[in-house]
Amino acid sequence: MENVVMIIEDELIIAHDLAQLLQSSGYKVVGIAKNSDQALAIFNQHEVHLILCDINIQGEKDGIETIKMLTKNKKVAVIYISAYSDANTGNRAIETSPAAFLIKPYNERNLQLSIELALHKLNESKKINDADAFHLLFSKREWDIIHEIQKGKTSQQIADDLFISKLTVEKHRSNILKKADCKSATELISLLYQKKMID
Repeated sequence: MENVVMIIEDELIIAHDLAQLLQSSGYKVVGIAKNSDQALAIFNQHEVHLILCDINIQGEKDGIETIKMLTKNKKVAVIYISAYSDANTGNRAIETSPAAFLIKPYNERNLQLSIELALHKLNESKKINDADAFHLLFSKREWDIIHEIQKGKTSQQIADDLFISKLTVEKHRSNILKKADCKSATELISLLYQKKMID
């Protein structure tokens, strides 16, 4: 998957240098914003994974306020690149949970490392969220049945073990396969192994 980056920077020479560096490293730069309004427009048009953001930008909202607005409903990795490193700016930036805060003039290798780490953390976080969402698809009783299916038990054996009817087990099995979008118990167990949801 191609990593998509947006730059929020009102100094165009710096912004274009950043864009060139990113593109030469294999990232897709979808836009450069000079202010909060431009940033919002670009952000809404693209599936952005990472934002490189200056703090002192044009317009009423600074970089930190812009990031708060953009990340309100969507999680993305953020790296601040700024000439401002005072305590107040740092504390305000920390509230937005950035992946990194680099001081201008930045070191290209440090920037590349920060980008790689930021995207790695974002991808790991998404995997966890996907697993959580998948886990919540099934009720406690359905998970009981999934664990019995994993042991290779028949519907009758599961019914006997869980003190429910065979018909109830078969209804649960059918619902489980529908929810997981699987055609068979074998496919279901294989999928759950891949998602590391069963041992």
